[in-house]
Amino acid sequence: MNQEIATVFRPLQHSALGAAVISLDYKLLRVNPALQQLLGYTDGEMLARSLKRFIARDQRASHASQMATLLAGDISDFDLHIDLLAKDGSQVNTHLSVTPVIDLDHNVCGAVMLVVDVTADILRELELKKMYQAVESSGSAVVITNQHGLIEYANSRFTDITGYLTTEVIGKTPAMLRSESTPDSTYKELWNNLSAGQKWRGSLYNRRKNGTHYWALQSISPVHDARGQLVNIVSVSEDITAMKEHERQMEQLAYFDPLTQLGNRRNFREKLDEVICMPGERYQALLLLDLDGFKQINDSMGHEAGDHLLMTIANRLNYTVETPSSAYRLGGDEFTVILRNLPSLDALRQQVAELTELISQPVRLGTRDIKVTVSIGITLINLDSSDTSSLLRNADLAMYAAKGMGRNTFQFYDPEMNLAARRSMTLELDLRIALEQSQFHLMYQPQVSLETGQVTGVEALIRWRHPENGMISPIEFIPKAEETGLIVPIGRWVLEEACKAACRIQQAGLGPIRMAVNLSARQFDTRLVDTVRQVLEETGLESRYLELEITEGVLMENHQLAMGTLQQLRDLGITLAIDDFGTGYSSLSYLKKMPVDILKIDRSFVQDIPGDKDDVAITTTILSMASRLGLGVIAEGIETREQLEFLQQHTCITGQGFLFSPPIHLDALIETCQLELIKAECFSDSAVIAETDPA
Repeated sequence: MNQEIATVFRPLQHSALGAAVISLDYKLLRVNPALQQLLGYTDGEMLARSLKRFIARDQRASHASQMATLLAGDISDFDLHIDLLAKDGSQVNTHLSVTPVIDLDHNVCGAVMLVVDVTADILRELELKKMYQAVESSGSAVVITNQHGLIEYANSRFTDITGYLTTEVIGKTPAMLRSESTPDSTYKELWNNLSAGQKWRGSLYNRRKNGTHYWALQSISPVHDARGQLVNIVSVSEDITAMKEHERQMEQLAYFDPLTQLGNRRNFREKLDEVICMPGERYQALLLLDLDGFKQINDSMGHEAGDHLLMTIANRLNYTVETPSSAYRLGGDEFTVILRNLPSLDALRQQVAELTELISQPVRLGTRDIKVTVSIGITLINLDSSDTSSLLRNADLAMYAAKGMGRNTFQFYDPEMNLAARRSMTLELDLRIALEQSQFHLMYQPQVSLETGQVTGVEALIRWRHPENGMISPIEFIPKAEETGLIVPIGRWVLEEACKAACRIQQAGLGPIRMAVNLSARQFDTRLVDTVRQVLEETGLESRYLELEITEGVLMENHQLAMGTLQQLRDLGITLAIDDFGTGYSSLSYLKKMPVDILKIDRSFVQDIPGDKDDVAITTTILSMASRLGLGVIAEGIETREQLEFLQQHTCITGQGFLFSPPIHLDALIETCQLELIKAECFSDSAVIAETDPA
């Protein structure tokens, strides 16, 4: 037996594989150095010891069963994965190959065991299993193809995203996911990267099995063997449709108006900057559009109606403005249009006229059809300016010029508009200085009884003598004062000065002469009554000597506030007059309820009587209506004896105008009243008409 064992073991003595010879009673008869090194024992520590001692306890039974069968001669060999116990107590994963040792009598006299350390293989297999589980459980879709692009593997997430089962895609190419929306250039770039051995990363717009589309963020990498040959392609992708939709919404908010869906101010400025850099095109124009009377519609009908109107206008702009031109909403009721590639200025005018006509078509708001007009300012890109801010300023100036021309029209930018704008800015500054430095003064125009020729009242009229520019007309500076709000402190100054002048008139013993003061719409607020009361107290003027004049517009803009304020003023004993009557839009039903005392017939109706039949009809109608309502009447702008005689014949009580006197200084007014000059000059055969204003 020993000879057979020696013969079998001799070639295994120096083998790299572990080897041992086992007796029929499981004792180790021979152990080579490789096995000793694997388990950490010396030869003496292993020989004559039972093999069971070196086998993991939970695996001894299975090994013993196999070994017994082999030693009994029932099997010729067996292989077994088993854990052997090392000297340090650790377990070594091994693969055993066991064959019997046969003696000269052909009987089994032992067994030879070859031991292979498979720890690394098991660890590698475990790692592969972990990786597989990780890929299968991944939130990303993973696809592996061969070098020809045919799918060899797809994980479950791929099925979740695309709707394709693994069995449906194995052996096919990923081209089934391709949509027509991804440019060919993207796929060309992808394959160029892979061919160069580089990874590609980007977004693809893919198609699912059910035909719907989704965005995929994909990372596609080539896999090469040791020789550098392409063997596989691995794609890892994520469904980023929700993220793309969020980006789209954010971009929509950043670049588009949420109400009208037109481009917003940021979008507009970027596009205008882009167009400015395209000087090769023919005519290009910037249009600034502002809806006429939008605030009144918004205030009277509500913001919902206003929003509906804005959306309707936006739809009309989209319908009219064709690519490459574009429309935008800057905010409020302001829109812009960039018109491009126009062959001529006539073509530009024609397109703007069509745009104006379309916008002015009636809009259904609730139960009413509302007609809205638009004022448009036009500036030529790269001709008027090549700067975004300057072009916007040009268009704004032109738009306001269009409004100044009566609205519902368009106006081209003219360099003179810049001069007017600078003049307007200078005027505002000069007004502030004028108020601080007392550059204003008052002139007074008498109001005369057309029956007796006596002065019964005077109207205080503000004048401004600029230290450098001389006299500046109220027609020029009053609108600017109202626009800037300076009319409020200026109006208070006028009221104070006029009341002081009225006190001097009373002190001169001239009788009950009322002082008339004009009120601006900007002054007509909840503080007006307190202001008037305070001025009367400070100056000592009795309220019956003060007359306040307001326009029809003030009455109609805020009827409820007007009624309450006027009643409080009247309760103070102040006389109230409606100035320029007939030029506004007073409702007679409102008029009869208004606590007013006097109607002033506007000079435009007086200047052509008795020759103009229309003016005659209007004037006589106002006189008759005032008589029936118990209101006094003052006719403005009387300049001829014919006008005077006509008004006298139609029982007009009071008048004022250059026939009697132009506006004059207070001292001259007092002298005129004291000497009864108006009565002497205008109510006698030798009447002389005054033609000049000494202001």
